[in-house]
Amino acid sequence: MSLHKAQSKVAVILCVVLQCAAADSPVDSTAHLFNFLFIALTHLDWNAEATLIHFQGQYLTICELDYTILQGEIQNTPKNKTAVDIGEFCLVEDLTSARWYRGRVQNRKEDLFDVFLIDHGNVLSVNIDHISSCSSELFILPPKIVCGFLANVLLLKGSCSVIDEYLANLIGQSVTGYIQALLPHKVLLLEASDINNNIVRHGLGRHVDTETFLLLVEMLTEVQLKQNIEPVPDLLIEKPRGQEFSFKPSGLRGHEQILSFCGPRLPCGTRAKVRVTAAVKPGLFYCQMVSKETELWEMSRKLAEVCEYTTKEHTQKTPENLGLLCSIKGKDGRWYRGFVQYLPVNSQVRVLFIDYGFLESVKVENVHKLPSGIYSTPIMAFPCSLSCLSDQDEALKTQQLSFLKAGLLGKVLDVDIRGFDEDRLLYPITVIGAEDNRVKKPEIIQEIPAMKIESVFEREEFKTLNETLEEEELQVNSVFVGYVEHVQNPSNFWIRTQKRNDEFEEMMAKMSDHFDQVKLDEDVLLNPELGTMCCAVYEEDMHFYRGVVTDTLEHGAEVLFIDFGNIEKVPHMLIKKIPETFASKSAFAICCSLVNVIPLDEVWTNATSCFFKRAVSNKALLVHVVEVKKNKFVVDLKEMGVKTIRASLKPVAQKNTEKTRCPEYGVTSDVNECNEQWEDCEDEEKKSTKETDKVQTPASFKALTITPGCDFAVRCISISSPSEFWCQPLDKAQELEELMAKVQHYYSTKRVPLRSGDSCCVAVSPKDKRGYRAFVIEQMNQHVKVMLVDFGNTIMINEHNLQAIMPEFLNLEGLAFRCSLYNGIEPAAHKNSGYWTPEVLNTMTDFVLNSAGALRCKVVSQLNIKDKGLCNVVDLHNAQSKQSITKLLVEQGMATEAAISTKQMSTVFPESFTYSSYDLTPGKEEHVFITHVSSHCELYCHLERNTEVIELLETKISEESEKMIQASTKAVVNKLCLAKYLDGKWYRGLTHPVQSPLHLNVFFVDYGNTNISEKNHVMLIPRDSGELLYTPMQALRCSLASVSKGEFYADVKEWLDGAILNKQVRAVIVGNSDDGSFDVELFDGDVNINEKVNELIFSLSPKPKANISFDINSIQGYQKSLSSDITKPSVKCKNQRNRRSSSSPACKAHRGTQAERETHKKTGNTRSVRGKKQHNNTKVKQGNEGNTKNHVPEKPLKSSPDKDQREYLDTNTKSKHTQLTEETQIPQLSCLPNMKVGGSFMAKCFVSHIDSVDSFFLQLSVDESAILKMVEDLNSGVLRDSLTAATSLRINDLVLAEYEEDGALYRAVVKDFEGSSCLKVEFVDYGNSAVIAKEKIYSIPKEYLSQPRFGIPCSLLYTNLYKDDESFTEAVMEKPLWVDFVCQWGTQWKVKIEIHEVPAILGATKAALKSSVKASDWADAVIPSKIQAGTENATFLSVLSNGNFYIRLNKTSELLAALKSRIADNLYKCKVVAEEDVKVGLKCLVKVDKDTQWHRAVVQHVGLGKSQVLLVDQGVSEEIPNGLIRNTCSDLTEIQNLAVLCKVHSLGFSERACADTSCWETLQLLVDKEVKLTFVCYSKVDQLWVVEIVMNGLFLVQQNEMIQTPAETRNETEEEEKIHLDVNTSPLQQLVFAPVDIDKMYPGFAAAVTTPFEFCLVLEDLLLIMNKLSLMLDDLPEQMPPLPEVHLVPGTCCLIKSESKNKWCRAEIVNADTIAVLNLVDYGHCECMQCEDFSELKVLPAEMTNIPKVTFPCILRGVKPVDEDGQWTDDAAVFFQQCLYQKNLQIFFREFESNTHWKVDILADAFVSQFYWFSPHMLTLLGFII
Repeated sequence: MSLHKAQSKVAVILCVVLQCAAADSPVDSTAHLFNFLFIALTHLDWNAEATLIHFQGQYLTICELDYTILQGEIQNTPKNKTAVDIGEFCLVEDLTSARWYRGRVQNRKEDLFDVFLIDHGNVLSVNIDHISSCSSELFILPPKIVCGFLANVLLLKGSCSVIDEYLANLIGQSVTGYIQALLPHKVLLLEASDINNNIVRHGLGRHVDTETFLLLVEMLTEVQLKQNIEPVPDLLIEKPRGQEFSFKPSGLRGHEQILSFCGPRLPCGTRAKVRVTAAVKPGLFYCQMVSKETELWEMSRKLAEVCEYTTKEHTQKTPENLGLLCSIKGKDGRWYRGFVQYLPVNSQVRVLFIDYGFLESVKVENVHKLPSGIYSTPIMAFPCSLSCLSDQDEALKTQQLSFLKAGLLGKVLDVDIRGFDEDRLLYPITVIGAEDNRVKKPEIIQEIPAMKIESVFEREEFKTLNETLEEEELQVNSVFVGYVEHVQNPSNFWIRTQKRNDEFEEMMAKMSDHFDQVKLDEDVLLNPELGTMCCAVYEEDMHFYRGVVTDTLEHGAEVLFIDFGNIEKVPHMLIKKIPETFASKSAFAICCSLVNVIPLDEVWTNATSCFFKRAVSNKALLVHVVEVKKNKFVVDLKEMGVKTIRASLKPVAQKNTEKTRCPEYGVTSDVNECNEQWEDCEDEEKKSTKETDKVQTPASFKALTITPGCDFAVRCISISSPSEFWCQPLDKAQELEELMAKVQHYYSTKRVPLRSGDSCCVAVSPKDKRGYRAFVIEQMNQHVKVMLVDFGNTIMINEHNLQAIMPEFLNLEGLAFRCSLYNGIEPAAHKNSGYWTPEVLNTMTDFVLNSAGALRCKVVSQLNIKDKGLCNVVDLHNAQSKQSITKLLVEQGMATEAAISTKQMSTVFPESFTYSSYDLTPGKEEHVFITHVSSHCELYCHLERNTEVIELLETKISEESEKMIQASTKAVVNKLCLAKYLDGKWYRGLTHPVQSPLHLNVFFVDYGNTNISEKNHVMLIPRDSGELLYTPMQALRCSLASVSKGEFYADVKEWLDGAILNKQVRAVIVGNSDDGSFDVELFDGDVNINEKVNELIFSLSPKPKANISFDINSIQGYQKSLSSDITKPSVKCKNQRNRRSSSSPACKAHRGTQAERETHKKTGNTRSVRGKKQHNNTKVKQGNEGNTKNHVPEKPLKSSPDKDQREYLDTNTKSKHTQLTEETQIPQLSCLPNMKVGGSFMAKCFVSHIDSVDSFFLQLSVDESAILKMVEDLNSGVLRDSLTAATSLRINDLVLAEYEEDGALYRAVVKDFEGSSCLKVEFVDYGNSAVIAKEKIYSIPKEYLSQPRFGIPCSLLYTNLYKDDESFTEAVMEKPLWVDFVCQWGTQWKVKIEIHEVPAILGATKAALKSSVKASDWADAVIPSKIQAGTENATFLSVLSNGNFYIRLNKTSELLAALKSRIADNLYKCKVVAEEDVKVGLKCLVKVDKDTQWHRAVVQHVGLGKSQVLLVDQGVSEEIPNGLIRNTCSDLTEIQNLAVLCKVHSLGFSERACADTSCWETLQLLVDKEVKLTFVCYSKVDQLWVVEIVMNGLFLVQQNEMIQTPAETRNETEEEEKIHLDVNTSPLQQLVFAPVDIDKMYPGFAAAVTTPFEFCLVLEDLLLIMNKLSLMLDDLPEQMPPLPEVHLVPGTCCLIKSESKNKWCRAEIVNADTIAVLNLVDYGHCECMQCEDFSELKVLPAEMTNIPKVTFPCILRGVKPVDEDGQWTDDAAVFFQQCLYQKNLQIFFREFESNTHWKVDILADAFVSQFYWFSPHMLTLLGFII
């Protein structure tokens, strides 16, 4: 006995369902319907007979820890061995593992049980001794495995292997599905649209409508389905779940309106072969004549031509007259005729497919007008019923039902049509037999002429270039002066000629004048089509320029600015029609490419493009036209009087053919012979290049950039063996999917013939008829062998299946790359043969499938395999389990580590050296030798433990170099070489070409540096030198962790060269990058190199001085005001409005009015002081780095790291001030507490000082009062008198400094020494710096060291969001900012900034806010910690028993999301609270089982093992195990509680009334709904907000207020004091409606129906209230007070003993004359009473007055009677009653009329009650006017 997979899981599932049928267990068709399911598939199989697909999967949201704990509990639970019935849950033991599992008995044969393991998906066969019953507590967790069938799709027979392969590829994928129905034991019918669409598109199956599929499942399982099962919305994945609309089953009754009149008329006794196309039951299904199938396909083809092809030119709109025949695009992509019966809902419409008989929802845009020529074609579907259903012969019934089942599964039925049933409007038939479907669908002939379509961008470029050529009169070899307008890279830039410059300026001036007169909403280009000329706004300067639409977006378009060359996204309103005057001129910009340059790595780097842009911008250039291509000029550029531009492009290589192999040649010591050998190689390359040029095709695929060391996520698409398999980069999967969709769409409507000689093409696969990007390998007769470049496999196809590939399909690289584990391992059992066993292949396949989504590929090296081409030697590993396939095969004995054989060397040629990570992982510590410093943040090193390997390698190099010099002829490897360095020794290297024909660029792979070497000092390595070729590269590339990489600091690099080059240091691995490099932290002794580098960078960073202006007023002798004017760029701060005062040390605590500030600004009453300019010439852009010093790649010196410690001099400190650095008691900056920020912290801030986007300072809004208080305290007279001058200062000492402009003291830190008498300080609470005389610097008292620095140094995370520093300053200065502190980078915080304007204060008066209002007064309005009186939208969270309730403001939704993120980030800081420490009132974090998330909470009650807590952001109470309670941390308490406690401000909802459960139930209806609240006041006593709830424009409680007489109003106080209320003077009793939302759908049913203007509805939501009310009425006492006579007025509510109901009912008086008319408010109809019987009316008990009316009096919206008297005819009334009675209704409240009735729209069983689906003639006959 052991765990095993079921042989046929479909059979098992069907068996279980059949057993349930025997037990009369019907399908649960209501539970979980209309629920989405998100699972990961773990198993798929299918039944060839039933063609159903069975699946098993796991929930994506399960917590593995819960199941692990459960498994432990199962093992420890006492076992009670007993027999268990089929279908019951139990525990079962697996003997092989001796472990117990949860299971359900599937089958039983005597004492042998088959048990399905609900958490594993397997079946275990055991005897009764290994079965145990158990407690239900072990089954609280749901089964881990979900199983069922994929709905609405049936597989086709005959493609078993393909289907199995496809299903196997789905294993491990995540699936979103829609639950159609629930079979016994939670067996699901799940519609997974993505899988269904793929199956149908690949021809593996067919789509089946919902009702037909449900009938088929019913017949296969023999389980009676409930007929009211609700089908799934057909567009289940197309829209968000909240927008889905559910239709009731139609029962396929559409034939009553159409098909009975227009369907085929068949004579009695007709015998025909038919196909079942739709069915709902054996008594109602639709058939088609098989003979009509060809005609149907032809009609579908014609519809496709008309609807898909012609509508591209003219946008097709859906016909407005619903109910007409139309063209519909189905789910399978084919076009059909349809009949629209219903109104569109959520942009989808329910349509009857009239030629097939089924209903389906389609997008509105897929409904088109039916071509006139197809109206006359007869309807193909006809309704049928099995004639034997009323027969008593059970054998005949069984036979006929089996035939029908065969028909549903796709077989053709031979039927005898008995006649036509006039009553049921269908044909009774008898099925004679069933046969397999052998009808082939005819091939759709493509009649659209072949044509080549270019992209809009290229077409417009070609068009504009031709026009410009004529205008400019340019041709090849022309020379002109021009200006570069826009640069992408050296291959794509745009030039404007000097010749037309004046014309251009004139046009721009006229265009500016024209659009100055055009308003925003005028001349807007509506529905811009591709290629349309326009004028559009450029965002940077907000001016209009000419453009062409290149792509359309949802809210705008992409526009090519033809006079500049750039493409931008522009909103619709800013795209205007172009006047003819401007449209007639040709484009002024010409697209150009620089001659004879290509990028080194096939793509232009950003640094190169930026360098080129700087080289050509803002200057006149001499342009030489070398060549004119289709859409661009190839030019040579020269700056006036300077060398050509291309000569200075260092990162650019001249064109060469690197892939051409060098021939075999001899290597001798003679220099001339060496040169001859290189010349031979070059001659061969030139020859190959010429030959390539001759056959070069215009189309070519881009290659993926893969280098050794790369580690990236992949998906394995094809596995032949471990020696050959193909992968795709996972990050490109989405792009490939989109590209494939575009390819299918394009080539489905067009044919583009392949030109002779073209190799790149689109190939249509014969298997799935899909087009794939391909490359022609070989042509044989009429067949062609092609390789699919995105999938790697090679196929043989007919020539006619090839088409030319369009240029837009070449942008994406060929994604498939060949891989091998070739030189890492070899077969263990077949060392001689080299073959891999099938077992190995299966193991590797399983590894790949089990690693879906987590599979990563590490490239070790690259080989060129003979007759195959480039192959990447890789190691596949699972990123989650950290398991490697190579190690797995070796550990299991299937493979052994391989050695390089001589035979292998003859067929395999290395393209690169081998990469090794040397098992370095984060956290490891290594001793390393630094061999090369590339920049201030990147270096190369050796591992100290590899010293012996390096020495052996050097010895081998020395030996091989001697042999190579002496050898005459050897086969060599291209690019891999030995190169002689400056020390005369040879080292391994990788060659790259340079411009000089006598030199090569050599990268020394074992040391990391690069050198330009003469060719006679370079020897290519022979192919048989295995040790040289396959020994891993020894130089490890490392980046200094946390060191900025944005700019290049030459001084820092020079310091690193002297400090650590050729030295041994200690390296701690922080992380590894995808490119194979490592992030490290270096230590030389105790000195942290990374920190030192950051300090040097900080000291070298330019800090422009600030011009500080201020206003002088006499408030306590000092006041501050700042206007910061940065020297480069010049930035002036705007005057502050409603802004706090303290933004820098130049600001005063005083806050004057706005008028005062304006006065100061105008009079210019300011002074300024400028600091010295800093020298910042040591910082240069990395792209401008010249040839840095190359270091000899010699063996690192083994000097002891314990040698005398080097002095690390601070570059900011001058030597003559060293006497100031002696030890003192003055505190340093590091003594201050940590700042109040952390990673992912978000807060509202203000900018206090700006140097640039890379250096500015922020102050937290919450710190404002602390900053002001500190300034006030520091400048008090008492403190000043006690201060002492600071002496013996050091860098970073913390002091008090007097700011020269205002004479005030501020905290500051010493940054540098300026001469002998001054110091440069930075004001730590503001950020700006100043040079201060020593006598104005004082020691800081200890009490001012307790506050952290308030000025937070920051830099923007994304600096490209602002054009320059000035625009950034303009945007953020003096404005409230919402700041996300992302991470700390050195001493700065990387931040993301969102600008928040000052919000309107809730409840504020219309008067403008005075400038004296503090920022803190409105700052809290942004972060709603404090609510002010006014109206807000909120979500109703919960209702307490006393009627109080919790809400959460909608404007805090972003704050809630940020809080969740912060909780996740800080969870590790929050420790579990000991059970004895759990006290009432404890603020904590708790984990809630419902969503498995952590929430903030406060403990309300402590119990044994569990505590009740209030979730302070959700407003609900939960019972939590004490072990799941954690302490909270300060980072989580800074955000206020988001759940706000409130109570209703109204008599109708007073505390006394709210104590009633009826009031609670009224408020309970609002839970989880959005409400509008008016905040009245805050009750400090109750600590809650008093609010009004606004519904439909009125206060909810206004409907509940009691009507009082004037006397009662006057005596209200006295009435409240009375213990007993006199009935005669009590207020009138009135009832209110339950609150509803306008335009929201409510399920319900009709209570009473008279006419469309008089009927009552009941909502399903009120059924519980109805039941509660009924119980209260049944329990009324016998003696009740009568209704006072004064209350006999319309509107009063009371109790009446109803004769029709024979019970007490609540009633409302409608009329009270001689006869009283009373409306039974909970039933919807009226009763009458004579005046003498008025005494029978009773006072309504108080507890019933708060329960809303159960029924809603309604009027049907949008209809009126035909008769002029406005009365409904009897026919109309009866018809309307029949439509609503006993129907499930979907009700939409539209308008509340006269405070008595609701105008509504209704869907009755998916039929619209407005009767739009009937013809006007029919409605007129019934008495309706629409």
